[in-house]
Amino acid sequence: MKKILVLGGNNPVAKKMISMFYDNASYDMKVLSDVDFDNEGSYIDEVKDVNIIYSFLGPMDVDLNFEALFSALDEVKPPLEQFIMLSVAGIDNELNEKVTYNNVDNVKEYLNEQRYAVKLVDEYEVPYTILRPVAMTQQNNGKLKIIDEGESMDYGKVSFDNVANVAYNVVVKKEFINQSIGLIEEK
Repeated sequence: MKKILVLGGNNPVAKKMISMFYDNASYDMKVLSDVDFDNEGSYIDEVKDVNIIYSFLGPMDVDLNFEALFSALDEVKPPLEQFIMLSVAGIDNELNEKVTYNNVDNVKEYLNEQRYAVKLVDEYEVPYTILRPVAMTQQNNGKLKIIDEGESMDYGKVSFDNVANVAYNVVVKKEFINQSIGLIEEK
């Protein structure tokens, strides 16, 4: 049985994804929602024996959260096999337009924090997947389209359900390993 740690379990995508794992006996899941994510001590006991980490942290300060997390990982050295991070479209300068992000006052700082967090994930040298959705919504907005890293994309909408499905399949079906993918729905 693989042990999964979910960071930021209050995120709507995290909630949907977590429910998908309920009936899957191959995984044992622990969810962290209301801890001090900037404190290394918050992670020490939680990362022991963890095989997979999902991060749904943010929007702001994910860089500080990850500095604390990776310090704990360095100290504990769990049998980590996979890391999945929910980030945002725009971190790779792939968007064809200027964007305003919800709950973000300083877009430049926000994107830099996201980029730094992604860099920490990449440098940890475990298989990873970075999910870069456009604006997420409750309702479906069309057919899901996956945009490879380095390809330009428009800024549109994507449903929480589709992002959660991709996040689930990254682990269960071993999809998009060592990739950063944009997620958008198109009519």
